[in-house]
Amino acid sequence: MRHSILRIPRLSKAFWLICVLVLAIAALLSVIDKNPNFLQGWFAYLAMLAIVAGIIFGVWKAVDASRVATTAALVSFFLRLGIGVALIFLLPVFGYQDNIEHQSGYMYTDAYIRDNQAWNLASSGGSLAGAFSGQFSGDQYGGLLAFSALIYRLLSPDAHRPILILILNASFSAIGVLCLWKAFSHWFGARTALLAAWGFALYPESILLASSQMREAIVIPMIAVAFYGITELQSGKTYGWLWIILSAVFMLPIQPLAALIALITLLGIWFFDPSTLKTLGKRRTILTVALFTGVVLIILLLVSSILVNLPSLQGSGPLNVYLSWFRNNFTFQSFQLERSSGIFQSLINSIGERWRWLVIGVYGIAQPVLPAVVGDPSAALIMRIIALLRAVGWYALALFLVYGAFRVFRSRQEPRRYQVAWMALISWIWILVAAFNAGADQWDNPRYRAILLLWQVLLAAWAWWWARSHHDAWLWRWLAVEVVFVGLFTEWYVGRYYPGIIHLDIKWMSLLTLVVCGLILAGGAIWDRYHKLKPSASDSGL
Repeated sequence: MRHSILRIPRLSKAFWLICVLVLAIAALLSVIDKNPNFLQGWFAYLAMLAIVAGIIFGVWKAVDASRVATTAALVSFFLRLGIGVALIFLLPVFGYQDNIEHQSGYMYTDAYIRDNQAWNLASSGGSLAGAFSGQFSGDQYGGLLAFSALIYRLLSPDAHRPILILILNASFSAIGVLCLWKAFSHWFGARTALLAAWGFALYPESILLASSQMREAIVIPMIAVAFYGITELQSGKTYGWLWIILSAVFMLPIQPLAALIALITLLGIWFFDPSTLKTLGKRRTILTVALFTGVVLIILLLVSSILVNLPSLQGSGPLNVYLSWFRNNFTFQSFQLERSSGIFQSLINSIGERWRWLVIGVYGIAQPVLPAVVGDPSAALIMRIIALLRAVGWYALALFLVYGAFRVFRSRQEPRRYQVAWMALISWIWILVAAFNAGADQWDNPRYRAILLLWQVLLAAWAWWWARSHHDAWLWRWLAVEVVFVGLFTEWYVGRYYPGIIHLDIKWMSLLTLVVCGLILAGGAIWDRYHKLKPSASDSGL
């Protein structure tokens, strides 16, 4: 008699490697967790890691990621999770001793309040819908609060384990890296896409946000997922809508305003695509434009209905709510800036009150101010290290954002010129909004700005590609401008904190900086004009 043999499919080495890593990391996290119940902690971390590993693996297969793109995604995951766990133990020792957030292992006040309120909601037995009732001060929208409470209630009902949320944040980041790489590969090839993916994975502000229980850690990569969806649609794959809808489902309850801006940006990305511009008169294109516009309008009204429920915006109309939100924040942050910043007060006294808006804008764009980070000796060592990394990351990115914004309008032979210009326009509008909305705060301003990190990183990657491929000297001239700005103002800050060093009046220091930077840019333009450089490098970058 023949016996039927059930054939079990062979599982790949990657599957078994993932299983071993999940088991080992879950055990390690349970050991270092502050809660004494090892077994229940191990099960909680094992379940969370297994879920996110399965999702990341599915996305990895869907985008058919290369080895180097996979490496970037894994580095993104472990870097955020590792730093997040390390901060839990380092902040109570090396952070500010009078800061309750640091002593509890949290970098941000928002993260401390929201995460503890999420645990209280989860352990209370009440409905998680209460997160959207407005009763919790830690989350005015309620989305991340409800999501965190759900995780605690299902996976960790016995104890509060904040590392679970850090695992969630790290996994979203890895997914965002994979989707960004695949989407940008459609535009400029794998090498430029890989540069953008590494920038997305290693940007310090993004790492810090994902190493805390912050909502930006989910919103930032979800915009990358939506971008991947739109590129799939442009390739004729209708399932791209699924990725866009999925990203909107996560973003709307967590940060509705970011979801609205992301969809508006995606509409422009789709509209300015070369294939779309060639078929503007066709019925299918007209219907798609109408559909996109309708979705944006619906999201616009939905977001306004959420915002009008905030205490500071109650009574505002459905459309006036956006202006009220910006006006309220600008007025408050302007007051905070004048009260807390010596350099701001000095500048206003020197150049006059009528230039307040200009000072706030420039000061906000410069946050976190690298010269101030270098010169301030009073901050705790760990905070100085974090501030230095955040500032260096921003100043490195800002160099390419400035260069790319000027260069894209002269890149007439670039097929995707309009899409890159749209990204540059959205990026700088949002940078200015963040600057005016939170110019006083070296924490809120950069994290608001980082919400649209995707477009900034893509613009920077394109700028680097363009400068290298066209041997454009203007990138190095803008670098010289940045070096002069940082160097002169660093000297001013050092002279302020350390007696005996030359300390010019801020008005004269600002004037000197403008003159030297102006000479660099004007000299570059004159050099190009009279030395007849080749066309790709002879265009003025001003």
